[in-house]
Amino acid sequence: MQFIRPSPLRRTFLKSFIFPASLLKGTSLLEIMGGHDAGTHHQFTGIAKYFNSYTITGRRNCVLATYASIAAIILFFKLKPKKQKAVKSS
Repeated sequence: MQFIRPSPLRRTFLKSFIFPASLLKGTSLLEIMGGHDAGTHHQFTGIAKYFNSYTITGRRNCVLATYASIAAIILFFKLKPKKQKAVKSS
């Protein structure tokens, strides 16, 4: 089996393509990866302002709504009155 080594020029290109030096100056890796303030440039209106996948708050609200709906379904079936069996009189 033969392995193909990329040329030095290609390796340099790949390194600069993935993490260009101008991008790394003055920024942290968390900011590059879409960390804390990812999505602050989006302007949402209506329900999308509270439930979206771009902001941390929007994601949190989606998770809380999901958990609350699952809990409501469980409580509904737990607290629902039980059906009484019909008693035959003889």
